[in-house]
Amino acid sequence: MKNIKTAGILAFLLLGTATAFSQSRKVESTKGVEKTESDKVIHVEGVGHKLNYTLNGGVVEVEGGDNTLTVKGSAKKITVSGTGNTVYIDKVDKISMEGGGNMVYYRTSGTKSGKPDVFIEGVGNKVVKQ
Repeated sequence: MKNIKTAGILAFLLLGTATAFSQSRKVESTKGVEKTESDKVIHVEGVGHKLNYTLNGGVVEVEGGDNTLTVKGSAKKITVSGTGNTVYIDKVDKISMEGGGNMVYYRTSGTKSGKPDVFIEGVGNKVVKQ
């Protein structure tokens, strides 16, 4: 009986650990780092990533250059820094950009005005409604 109880506890702990690891992803490559945490944070840094995500109310962070992200769903906030980054998203409430030549394309916003709150610092950064 003691062995069955011990086996059950070990199985429970291993299942919990596997679930925690499946919700967090970190991929390092020669281009940089791409990381997600429990479907709420997308963090991409480096150069030349072309990635697709699904997000429901989380945060998108992009650092580096020439990254292209397509996000299905919504984000509370998008932060972009660097040069030549492009983000496509269905719905976003806040956008913060710094650097140069970055673009965020959105379809709608959850704000009262229907436009996201935007803070832009740098040259050639644009937010465009599709």
